[in-house]
Amino acid sequence: MSTIEKKTITKQAEDFAQWYQDVVREAELAESSEVRGCGIVRPYGLKIWELIKEELNRRLEADGVQNVYFPIFVPLENLEAEKSHVEGFSPELAVVTIGGGEELTNKLAVRPTSEAAMYKTYARWIQSYKDLPLRLNQWANVVRWEKRPRAFLRWSEFLWQEGHTVFATEEEARAEMTKMLAVYQDIYEYLAIPVFAGQKSASEKFAGAVTTLSAEIMARDGKAIQGATSHYLGTNFAKVFGVNYLGSDGQTYLGHQNSWGLSWRSVGALIMVHGDDNGLRLPPNIAPLQVVIVPIYRDADSQEKVLGYCRQISKILDKKYRLKIDDRDSQTPGYKFNYWEVRGVPVRLEIGLKEAADSQVTIFRRDDNTKEAVAFSQLKTRLNRLMKEIHKNLYRQAQALAAERIYRIKSWEEIDGRQGWFEASWSEDPATEQQLKERFGLVSRVLLPKAAAKGPRNKKCFISGQPAKHDWLFAKSY
Repeated sequence: MSTIEKKTITKQAEDFAQWYQDVVREAELAESSEVRGCGIVRPYGLKIWELIKEELNRRLEADGVQNVYFPIFVPLENLEAEKSHVEGFSPELAVVTIGGGEELTNKLAVRPTSEAAMYKTYARWIQSYKDLPLRLNQWANVVRWEKRPRAFLRWSEFLWQEGHTVFATEEEARAEMTKMLAVYQDIYEYLAIPVFAGQKSASEKFAGAVTTLSAEIMARDGKAIQGATSHYLGTNFAKVFGVNYLGSDGQTYLGHQNSWGLSWRSVGALIMVHGDDNGLRLPPNIAPLQVVIVPIYRDADSQEKVLGYCRQISKILDKKYRLKIDDRDSQTPGYKFNYWEVRGVPVRLEIGLKEAADSQVTIFRRDDNTKEAVAFSQLKTRLNRLMKEIHKNLYRQAQALAAERIYRIKSWEEIDGRQGWFEASWSEDPATEQQLKERFGLVSRVLLPKAAAKGPRNKKCFISGQPAKHDWLFAKSY
């Protein structure tokens, strides 16, 4: 037998950023393309995103949201119509100036988001209160020209969903904003990822929004990942694009709008929250393969017996699990063990002559790298419980790591090199947030609902010493 495949993954403690790139490469999730800032997503990586998309889409459709599709090109004049919106995206815009070999009279932006692309059409579709609410979602690609691209987290082109809704009243629209944030929380729980969900600051909210809610995630290096956002846009875009409706009283009113979205940044979050020094650790819900069977044999006679037993196991499991028998003759069992560990397959079944003779299965679980022997007759029952255990274990580990890396401080002089987030009482003055960013590279991440409902623990702002309003979480972010 040849030696086990040499691992080429940097340890997290040595260089977390390099570890992330190594895992993306070694697990064959994605690679760089010829276009700077844009990636090629390989089948294994795309399957993870498709499983996330499938679950979220199911929930949206069950809630009555309908899917739609709008063009990738947006008239630049549409973006420029909402001043704060275009200012927020202008450094990231990709603009088309030539089409068909001729310079365009009306320039086109490649959509960075679709508010400006969709709302002129919404103005035509909505005439009366009877046309409301309008709740549409689009699965699409968008382009934001990133200066520091990173696979899945910050590519110049990425895939996402963006919901765009219109309601008659502010109360209904704000309820939608809160509801959609809860949907995103549920999706991340489906991924065994705990989130810190709440409100963004005035400086960090979506360009053109009145209020932005966010699902924030702590990576294993203590940085923050913005996992999803939900916005109340007020009537800002309705005024610009003429999204009006005739009320039951015969009066004309502006529509109250929302937008909300989750991207394949969620795949990056999965890697950074659950991964270890050996590679991915995937929760069963979104693992492209939930079970891999590795046969172990030395000669033709043992091969026939072992593979026959593997096929028998596969037959009773393949209708319930995404499963594969790795029967490659060209690779050793050791190579295969490492290959599937890097890819984070939740469960590996090791089958040799002993297992075949004793009607047993050796189970390896990727979440804690332990093995156990299970009788063939108990395999289905054990796997059913094990999948739930793995999910809960990954969630608990992520939750415990995040809890121990939130540090309470009274002054920004206490900020040091600790990996994690800082909780502090803040005046909510945008100028102080800019000072914090310039000095430490930190920004506000989220105001949690419990903190929003009560006053600050310290009366003075940790930056300026002025009166504080609430306790916020601050962090460096991806």
